[in-house]
Amino acid sequence: MKTIKSLFVTLLALLSFSACEKDGDKIYLQSLEGNELMATADKVELNADLAQNIVLSLAWTEQTIQLSDSSVGTTTTVTNYVEASLSEDFTASVYQTEATGLSIAFTGLELNSLASQIGATNGQANTIYFRLAGTTGINIPAAYSNVVSVSVTPYEMDMNTGIVLLSNDQTENLGETGVTFHSPDADGIYHGFIAIPTAWYHILFKEGDGSIWGTSGSEGAFHLTNDANNSLQNMWFPGTAGCYYVIVDTQAAQWSALHISSLSVSGLTSESIDLTLDQTTNQWVGTFTADVAGSRTITINGQGEQYNVETGDGSGTATGIAFAADGEHVALAETAGNITVDVPQAGECTVRLNLYDPTNCTVSVEAGAAELPGGGDSGEETPVTLPESLDVVSYSTGSEVILTTLYPTGSESGVYTGTYSGEVRDQINIVDRTNSVWYGCDPDENSQLSSQDDKWNIWFDGTGAVTLTVDLTNMTWNYTAN
Repeated sequence: MKTIKSLFVTLLALLSFSACEKDGDKIYLQSLEGNELMATADKVELNADLAQNIVLSLAWTEQTIQLSDSSVGTTTTVTNYVEASLSEDFTASVYQTEATGLSIAFTGLELNSLASQIGATNGQANTIYFRLAGTTGINIPAAYSNVVSVSVTPYEMDMNTGIVLLSNDQTENLGETGVTFHSPDADGIYHGFIAIPTAWYHILFKEGDGSIWGTSGSEGAFHLTNDANNSLQNMWFPGTAGCYYVIVDTQAAQWSALHISSLSVSGLTSESIDLTLDQTTNQWVGTFTADVAGSRTITINGQGEQYNVETGDGSGTATGIAFAADGEHVALAETAGNITVDVPQAGECTVRLNLYDPTNCTVSVEAGAAELPGGGDSGEETPVTLPESLDVVSYSTGSEVILTTLYPTGSESGVYTGTYSGEVRDQINIVDRTNSVWYGCDPDENSQLSSQDDKWNIWFDGTGAVTLTVDLTNMTWNYTAN
């Protein structure tokens, strides 16, 4: 009974409050005014080269919130969404993204991904319809802008293949190297072999969707970024040229480089056969004399150095190298596995380990003794063209820092000099940009320049200013305290 009386009193109070309101005291939130939507293009043909470029922008007028009393303000805000569909009435699959401000821009990669999400056909012109949906809250009907149409031709993204691009110390994209890495599961994790011709070789890495990956300058060597605003720099190899097995992991935003310094084959003769790297084809080659023709079981072992985010580019971790059969192909393995090859004849033969194609690494034996390549072990040569200057660089900070620049003395051909007074005293190379040669010193003779795989980094003893002299004719260098 008390409860009923209480409810009755409450109802009377509410009725009394309503009776005090006058006509016109209530302010109603009415529907939004529609926007005017505009596009910067009515036709876009996409390809991977446009992935990082702005290819389409949409802009719109500001929305106005309609109130029953125009003299009254409101704190209600409008949330805008850009919508896209292959159907003009947006009954087919719809792409939607929240938009701030009065415009939105799409890169080639973003527009291509949008087209893929709504079911556009690759390689053909698809009419994509765009509109802006604005709402002031959940469960409140959206106000739509006019619809604009754009003809978009998307491209197929091969996410199994990543392309190695040549770069330089300015992080410029100098074009494709012809080397590719493979991602079997199209999951952003790529692997493959590359033969780099010089120490501190610079590259960038491009995925099938057009994303360009490089070093995250704020994090250092072997850390990756594809964000141009995140100190994106080139990826550089350590101070040793030669053959590397590379893993590019875009998921973890890291990459690693396993330098293969030596390889040998056992099972073809009574003694193992040392292989030599052919830089131009990324093949390891060796010759031998076969006793008889026929099938043989061989193993391949070697030594190398692993570089990754833990080691940086200074000193790699000593690592054993082994190969094993992987179906009809061969692949790196923790321990050497038996590999079957056919020896075509008795007498002189050549064994080849071909690492050029990451999806088809093979071992074969051919008749005849091939001429062994010079690889990275050929003698020093004077550059064909003497450079206008030489850069003295250090990698002690994890990235290339130019310490000073050397210029010709004018009195002797090939002699360069300059001064340096900074604090960095080790992990130094002398770089000939004209001929793409990185010099260190010979391990057995500190005053001798070397660009070979086993070269040492140059260092300065003591503190204070030094005068540095480099002689490219006689391949020597020295420094004196000022």
